[in-house]
Amino acid sequence: MSELLKIIIRNLSYQKLRTALTLLGIVIGIAAIVSMISLGSGLQSSVEEQFEQMGTDKIIITPGAPTSAGFSGAAFGTEKLTEDDVDVVKRVRGVDTVFGIIGRTASLALGKEESYGMIYGMPVDETKELYEKMQGYEIEEGRDIESNDKYSVIIGNLAKSKLFDKELKVRDRLKINGKTFKIVGILKKIGNPMDDMSVIVPIDAAKEIFNNTNEVSMIFVDAKDDANVDEVADNIKDELKDYRGVEDFKVQSFGDILETATKILSLINYLFIGIAAISLVVGGIGIMNIMLMTVMERTKEIGVMKATGATNKTVLILFLGEAAVVGLVGGLIGFLLGFGGSVITANIIGSMVGITMKIVFSPAIFLGSIGFSVIVGVVSGVYPAMRASKLDPVEALRYE
Repeated sequence: MSELLKIIIRNLSYQKLRTALTLLGIVIGIAAIVSMISLGSGLQSSVEEQFEQMGTDKIIITPGAPTSAGFSGAAFGTEKLTEDDVDVVKRVRGVDTVFGIIGRTASLALGKEESYGMIYGMPVDETKELYEKMQGYEIEEGRDIESNDKYSVIIGNLAKSKLFDKELKVRDRLKINGKTFKIVGILKKIGNPMDDMSVIVPIDAAKEIFNNTNEVSMIFVDAKDDANVDEVADNIKDELKDYRGVEDFKVQSFGDILETATKILSLINYLFIGIAAISLVVGGIGIMNIMLMTVMERTKEIGVMKATGATNKTVLILFLGEAAVVGLVGGLIGFLLGFGGSVITANIIGSMVGITMKIVFSPAIFLGSIGFSVIVGVVSGVYPAMRASKLDPVEALRYE
């Protein structure tokens, strides 16, 4: 075997360009698959970490009857949630904290310049800290809205530069639906464009600018530590259905949302891996094609080997070994390129959206990528190797 390995390495080194081109398909395929798995796993890990920080004991209630796909039908109906619904939820067993928020589009004005943006009315009582934790809000400049503020506003990190030609700053005066507000704080970048473009005011001010004293857009619930979140969600659903007379709302725990998000991310991950695997198949076909050409070029050499005692098995092992080495080297290079590329990509994306994307490395990814590339190489080399092993030595020596 050591002699065969020396011959394999010598043969591959003699044809450096051909060997490099043979490796290329394997390298690209493995690099694509490794990067997709690493980025997908890292993104999934980052999402799970965000939910763990917020806590999976949280529940969100939105208007609109649940559809068969599991999404709220609020966009297609006229259902509304009210402060009365908030009071109903407060009485449900297992509920610790409840608050409603308002979210609507409004006209914005800075001097003579006008724009439109999403306005969120947030609580300013003891539930404010919980709301900010659930939304991932952190102040970067200025301060937070305080309980005695009514016409104060905090804006998202993206809103300060995108709402108007002039960049917004702390202490700027901003008109919302004709009411003048003072910017007291600017949020850190969250990574979600919708949140980063948000304009947040006290909920009482939101009710005033929207001429509404009772309606809420969404209800947030924090379950008690010793309560079963799924049971609490079911109890909320039953109580609200009894009160409203119809199930025209959607109740979701953060655990449900995390599960749905994980399934979607996994599906996208598998889709990208499938697309990347196509290049690996192409690489395998390339190995087969080049090895068939190699068999033709080395026909006389094979005849000499057989004439001097080499068996069909020896020739078969020789050519399969070359294919396996190509797969092994291609897999190693592809893994290094794929993992390195995923780290660079994650850093670029993280800096753009302001979040930390983790790259997941595991021995299974390494061993799986190397093993898969070797298998592709060997499978691709089976036919050329069998063809080489069955050559008649006399005819092979005559071959020109």
